[in-house]
Amino acid sequence: MSFSFPEISIPVFSFLGIFGLYMACYVLYSLFNIFHLVKYGIAGNGLFLIVFTFLGGTILLVAASIFLLLPYDWTYAIPLNQITDVFNENVAL
Repeated sequence: MSFSFPEISIPVFSFLGIFGLYMACYVLYSLFNIFHLVKYGIAGNGLFLIVFTFLGGTILLVAASIFLLLPYDWTYAIPLNQITDVFNENVAL
């Protein structure tokens, strides 16, 4: 069987893996920031408000992204012949 480039396809869930990696990095960065806010911040209502707003905003954004990503069919594969057809057209000069 010969190799044919257009028969290769990219599964859509691979983009979901990239998004998951981004979210994991964001969680680590957020924990780092919250730790430093709590440890080195001035204890009081202001600090509580900042941490509560940050966590609330994060939860809202994560929930919104989950609800926006749920309706998609993640088992679909994108065939590369749709992408390479753009480069196969002849350009008239």
